[in-house]
Amino acid sequence: MTRPTHNVWLHRFAWLLALSTLFLVALGSAVTTKGVGMSVPDWPRTYGDHMFLFPPSKWMAGIFFEHSHRLWASLVGLFCGLLAMWTWWQGTSGRQRWVGVGVMVLVLGLLGVRHQPGLFVAVGIVSVLATVWAAVQAVASKERMRWLGVIALSVVIIQGVLGGLRVILDEHGWGTEFGIFHAMLAQAFFLFVCSLVLVTSKWWARVEKPSLEAKDGSRLKLVFLTVTVLIFVQIFFGATMRHQHQGLAVPDFPMAYGRIWPATDDAAVSLYNAQRMEAAGERPISAFHIVVHMLHRYTGVLAALAMVGCAVLVWWRTRAGAGLRKLALVWVAMAVVQVVLGIFSILSHRKVDVTTAHVAMGALTLAVGWLAVLITARQTARAGVVTRAGVPQMSSAQLKHA
Repeated sequence: MTRPTHNVWLHRFAWLLALSTLFLVALGSAVTTKGVGMSVPDWPRTYGDHMFLFPPSKWMAGIFFEHSHRLWASLVGLFCGLLAMWTWWQGTSGRQRWVGVGVMVLVLGLLGVRHQPGLFVAVGIVSVLATVWAAVQAVASKERMRWLGVIALSVVIIQGVLGGLRVILDEHGWGTEFGIFHAMLAQAFFLFVCSLVLVTSKWWARVEKPSLEAKDGSRLKLVFLTVTVLIFVQIFFGATMRHQHQGLAVPDFPMAYGRIWPATDDAAVSLYNAQRMEAAGERPISAFHIVVHMLHRYTGVLAALAMVGCAVLVWWRTRAGAGLRKLALVWVAMAVVQVVLGIFSILSHRKVDVTTAHVAMGALTLAVGWLAVLITARQTARAGVVTRAGVPQMSSAQLKHA
């Protein structure tokens, strides 16, 4: 007999984890925008103190933001640990249940008590292996939730270690590269926890009549996936700008140094730098910074137009009253808000609250696109398509594990 796939409290906890992760992404953006990521130069301790025992009287200026970011990340890690233990306890029995939960408690206890860089890095390496192993098991198993919980815990540990390595390696010139990867993994992790919200929902568990045809579902899934990848690329360009502290490599809008695409020869870049330093003492930029900034702008416009086109396609290919139609309209509205926030980020000279809202909305826009991919795939499965070649309509028992 198959265990029920919907647990209302697990679903609510997944929501808590997703919202906490979104706030963590926004907090990380504020740290980077302010340029205070190195306000705490050691890791995993804070100025030699245990991170959880660092005196509040010393939380000043940039230290406040960076230390708060670390503490909130630890809270998200704890939530992931609880989720992993919860799903493992539900999905196993006997010795396997106790051993699995015991290992998770031991790992979280060690990381919480012994703040040593070597220990964190070692656990991070093991977590990479655990992520791969759990992903393989999740694909092969019908009881996937316990493995998804293991992936959540493993990835959040990897993310924490990457953030710490950024601090340690900054003096060796590798801080920027690790910071960019850290930022993009944060986006990917947010997609994963949003996926958990969906797969633990009542809608995912129940069997209902699909709102689209199987052939249309396959096409829509590909379209949603393509646009979501485009948004991810656009966010990558934005993360590259922020972590190089060159978000205003092009300070004017809608033109760029008075042109549709600014000149990037040495003479032009030298002139831009002279103007920037005279105006506000900005850091020098290079042609690379300008190109990345412009790519971020133009991929943003392209992504917004693609989202509008995707919404139109959804209305053509789905039945009246389909939830996917409403989701597509929300996606377009989010695109409009995101473009406006991007414009104001430039015009306000990267004001922290505006830029942070821009990053948070970007994460939400990416997440909605990914959820649309999963929802369309689910609808397609319910319409009877489980392979590219196509097979007959699936039974209710099969649909629960599709």
